[in-house]
Amino acid sequence: MNRRSTWKRSNRGHTLIEVLVGIVIFALGMMALASLQSNLARNSGDSNARTVANNIAEELIEAARTFSQIPLSDPPGSADAFADIVSGEEDIERGGVNYTVTSVVTDYYHDADTGTFIDSPTGSAAYADMKLLELTVTWNTGQEFQIDESTSTEGGLGSGSIKLTDIISSITAPAGGKVALVNLESNGYAPPVDYSPGENPDIVSIRLGENKFKESTMPLPDVIRSQELVETRFDVVTYSQDNAGATFLRREEFRAVSCECTLRVADADEEGGLRPTIWEGVEYSQAEFVAKPWGESANNQQSPFCSLCCRDHHDGGTGEEDVAGDPGRSRYEAFRAGENYYDGDFGSLRGDHKHYNRNRLGELSLVVGDGDVYVEACRLIRKDGFFRVAQDLRQEGLNNFPANYLVEEDEVAVYSGYVTDAVSEYESDMGATDLYERNPPLLITPGQANPPLTFPASTAEWPTVLPTNDGSSEQQLRTRGIYVDYMSDDLRTRINCLDMGGDGDSCEVPSVTSAMEIIPFYDVQLTWLARWNEKPINNPVDVSNQTIEDNNLHSRGVAKLTGYATSTVSAAVHKGNLGLTGTDPIEPSYLENNRPLYVQTFDGAEPPPLTDIVISGTISSSVPGVKAADVEISATEAECDRTNTGFKCYLVMGFKSPRLTISNYDKGVKLLLGCSDALSVHGADNGANAWTRFNLPFVITPSADIVIRENNC
Repeated sequence: MNRRSTWKRSNRGHTLIEVLVGIVIFALGMMALASLQSNLARNSGDSNARTVANNIAEELIEAARTFSQIPLSDPPGSADAFADIVSGEEDIERGGVNYTVTSVVTDYYHDADTGTFIDSPTGSAAYADMKLLELTVTWNTGQEFQIDESTSTEGGLGSGSIKLTDIISSITAPAGGKVALVNLESNGYAPPVDYSPGENPDIVSIRLGENKFKESTMPLPDVIRSQELVETRFDVVTYSQDNAGATFLRREEFRAVSCECTLRVADADEEGGLRPTIWEGVEYSQAEFVAKPWGESANNQQSPFCSLCCRDHHDGGTGEEDVAGDPGRSRYEAFRAGENYYDGDFGSLRGDHKHYNRNRLGELSLVVGDGDVYVEACRLIRKDGFFRVAQDLRQEGLNNFPANYLVEEDEVAVYSGYVTDAVSEYESDMGATDLYERNPPLLITPGQANPPLTFPASTAEWPTVLPTNDGSSEQQLRTRGIYVDYMSDDLRTRINCLDMGGDGDSCEVPSVTSAMEIIPFYDVQLTWLARWNEKPINNPVDVSNQTIEDNNLHSRGVAKLTGYATSTVSAAVHKGNLGLTGTDPIEPSYLENNRPLYVQTFDGAEPPPLTDIVISGTISSSVPGVKAADVEISATEAECDRTNTGFKCYLVMGFKSPRLTISNYDKGVKLLLGCSDALSVHGADNGANAWTRFNLPFVITPSADIVIRENNC
């Protein structure tokens, strides 16, 4: 073989065509690689944007879960609130990318009749029981991306959207009635929630011990129908506080409602209602449904809670969970006297507490038949997301204060110490089981404390002064009520266990360190729900008493300087449910607390001299829809003041034709008149702002009842 020729053939190189083909292949490969890298970068950016969008959605959902209250914050957004979770849209920028978040919120309510959730209120819950939250996060919407010199896309590449859907329950992690500050790993509760205590003097923190406190928010009335029915709401919050701040422990949400109801006694074996919901020390009881008399809401122009109030606020019947010797578990007022219950003469109403309406004379009339209409007042407590009818309110103490007291921390400490000492002594005085319901103890007054306490203006030797130090001729007086709920045998056993030195676990109340934490008491601001009066009437001090309006937009307890002398001012509040609704008496016994406040004035005109002639009486209404508690009065040649149930007038010295005018009782197109068996009518106007003027007699009259009637007297 010719090796030379072989060498030449194997080393002759590449032809031009082969080189060109190789270059083309390489170029195509590089172009593909460049396109791949571009797509990878673009897809990586899109993936990152999608991840960020997902994170934004998750953050907003978790933020929605961390609400610290149920009702709307005031103003909206000032606090995280369940009711503030609503549909909306917002823009967020992250890493140079613009994200638009659109939230669509649908409220769902539990329908107890069908056991399902519906998207319209049922009246069985205060707010939606859960919210369906749909979050759509879009990014780079409308942005144009260049593909090549001739092709582009708008919004289709590099932009996008994601949607996350979740359920937000209205039951807060530290659910109402449960202590939440416990070990997260072993108990599964949510982490502690920061809490901002209320501001003195309207909201006062009561020390429970071990850096734990309790306070009640301001009761806020909502007038459902003008001059008629009211719903009032307030919360009781327990929290702990140290150098790091305050931590929310427990919320108890209350409502007080006045309602017009229709009695139902037919088919008693098939109908009925729930037993009262009571405090058990750790949470509120799950009330049992029993066969008993029941009621229906008489109309749809009142609080949605009236369906529950009318149905459940009845006694009687027999339940599997009733406890012999502990009647309070089955009665809405454990201390009600026996004569206030229907007996065997009333058939299936037997065992229920008596209900009343008013006849055409304005007198309370006993309700005895199916279909009869009556007026009811209830307290409700939120239990596991739903409001249930609780036992009636029991106001055991009332204290009045001038405007500048309970502002300083040392003043709050003195008052807080009095409240806890008084409640502790009340609990220790409850005695044996059978004595508790028959003869409950009395809450000690500040003067009965050891050592005795005197708050400003609580004694004639320590009066509040007008004008005030800053020269003002008026000041806002305040009154606070102390409430103590019924305590069942089981609860008292747990309280006694803690009093004897037991710990929370051994006393069946985990995480509780003192009995004060589980005694069901609360201290409530009642200034704008109380009826204020003064003696002498209107001089030298006149205290405001305006009709209750929504959210306390009315004036009560403002003492104005009108003369020069001393005055005794008092605040009166019904001891039960009516005290928070301002409702007319709904049964013959109207029990109220009344405490004095002493005022010394040093300026003003001389008051008119008054005679010893006193004309007083009650004001009632026989017209549905007219609440006598809202009737206003004025007078000439007499000094008159409004009371919770009526009026009181002193005639002015030298009188000639003293007269009393009642007003603020008009009701649509009805023709209304004021009538009295003791007072003659001087004049009347039955127009849009109805009023009736009475001649006051010149002799002392023990009673001069006034009734508002329809058409004629």
